[in-house]
Parts: sequence; C-alpha cells; structure tokens
Amino acid sequence: MDNKPLEKQAQSFIISQLIKFDFKVNELSFDEKGSDLYIIKQSKKHHLKYLTIQCKGRKLNDKNTSVRIPISYVENNFILFIYTIDDEKNENLFLFFPEQIKEWKINTKNEYSVSINKERIKQIDFQEKIFNRQLAYKIDELLKDVKEYTSIFIDGIFLEKSIDWAYKTYSKIWPEKKLKKPDLIDVINNILEFYNRYKTEKKIINCTLFLSSSFSLEQRINIDYENLKFQTKNGNQVRILINKTNEIIAFEICEELDRLIDNDNIVLVASDQIYEHELSQLKSKGYDMIIVRSNYHDGSDMYSEFRWGDVTLAIGLAFGLERHEL
Repeated sequence: MDNKPLEKQAQSFIISQLIKFDFKVNELSFDEKGSDLYIIKQSKKHHLKYLTIQCKGRKLNDKNTSVRIPISYVENNFILFIYTIDDEKNENLFLFFPEQIKEWKINTKNEYSVSINKERIKQIDFQEKIFNRQLAYKIDELLKDVKEYTSIFIDGIFLEKSIDWAYKTYSKIWPEKKLKKPDLIDVINNILEFYNRYKTEKKIINCTLFLSSSFSLEQRINIDYENLKFQTKNGNQVRILINKTNEIIAFEICEELDRLIDNDNIVLVASDQIYEHELSQLKSKGYDMIIVRSNYHDGSDMYSEFRWGDVTLAIGLAFGLERHEL
C-alpha cells in the first residue's frame, strides 16, 4: 500500500497548524535523520536556532498500527508529530518531545515503538499531547536563547546589614552555638545553591560585589583578595570582582543591569527602595531575574514583582549552621 499520499497529507496539515501559531516552517531538501520539516528562529545574538520535525500519518481503525522512530534520531532538538485520521474523517494531531518518545518500548531494531488505534488515542496520555496553544508555547520555549552566563550583583551595604540581622536572629535561636565569621566565597556559593535556576554545567558566573567607601563590610565578612575564583559543585566557574566606590552603589548596579539584562541570567542581591523604579521598568519590558533580599523589614526595603529569595539562609550556612538549623 502506498503511504505517500497520507504522509503528504499529514505534512501539509502539520505545516498549517504550525503557521497558525506563527512558527516559520521549512521543508528539508535533504534527509536529516528522518526529519521532514524544521522550525527556525533568529536569536538576539544573531544565531539561528532550529528544531527538526518528523511527520507521521496514520489511518486508524480498531486494529493496531505502530509508529517507530530510530533511537539515533531522538536528540534534544527533535520533535515528532503524529497525524491521525479515521474512517469518519476525524483528524487529530499529537506532538511528542524527546523525553516522551524515550518512554516508548524499544524493539529489536533499536527503535522506539508505540502502538495506536482508535481507542488508544482516547487515553489520557495521548489526549494530553493533542497539539494546542499550550504545546505551541512549549515549542517556542525550546527556541529561546539559552543564556550562557549568570551575573550576580551584590549591594555591599545591603549585605552588611543582612549579616548583622542574620547574626542577631541566629544567635537568639541557637544561643549555645558559636557562629563563625562568614567567608565571601561561602556566601556567594550558598546564594547560587539556593537561587541560581540555571545549574547547567561548564557555565561562567560573574559576581560583582559593590562596596561603599563609607561602610565597613570587611569587618563582617572574610574577603580573600588573592583568591576571588572558585568552582561550584555543578562545575560552574565563578569569578568575583570587587568594585569599591564613592558613588551611590544602586546607580552603578542599575547601569550594569541595563547593559547585561539581554545577555545574562541575573541575580540581584539587594533590597533598597532606590531600585524599585529600575526593576519595575525591566519587569514591564518582560525581563526576568531573581532578587535575593532579606525577610527582615525596616521600612526602607523595596517592593518588586520579580521572584525573590531570602539571603539570610545563605548567610546562616556561611556562619557554620546546618540546613535544618536555618
């Protein structure tokens, strides 16, 4: 039986559905691991990102038919569409991502294999994969830039106040414990452990600590100026820059945010109201970051719509406390 008309029908239907959700779809002029189409997107860094698509078409009745995909085809940028049509001309389109295909059975030909029929596609695991706006959004997420850098900006005035607050808090909770003077590297490492959402391997993390000449953070925390690099347990290289200034720290940090927000994953360790306007502007433009602040409120701390975490936890670990003691 010639399946080519059905495959062309499936491919045309899939293209029409992708175009409906504003994807740029192209047919492959060569065989790329069994793929029929690809979606491309121009990134802000002028790189082309793409996903390869394999299209499968199946006529359904009460008997089983199978879909088979060679294991070697299923890579991170591979997606599979299965188009089905039954005797009453009811059409369905199902989308499978690599992690879902890998849940299928493996046959003797080193292929992922799944059996389908009219009843099988009514089950919940298939119904959840009917192509719709939500799954189109997931495709769009796969095409977004993967930012290769994380930048941490630490307001030294805020960090100094936070260390004092954390010391008072934990001394009351654990009066019998002798809290050690924290090390800068430990505090930064703990902040990354708690709040860095992008724990990919072999990524560079740049951390800038802004110190004011009018404050004395060094009395609260150990800073080894000869050792300002370390590696996280995830294999990320962290480089620390100390910026001591007579200027207003918040203004300098805001300038850095404007410069790097397009290219970096940002963690801001600060809580002063002076940041509110800048952060509100960035939020309205669709940017994302994590704010690491204190759960202590003295009337001067800022409000921000960005997600936030509590720096007190990171400082507590650097004091020598255990996680269950925080």
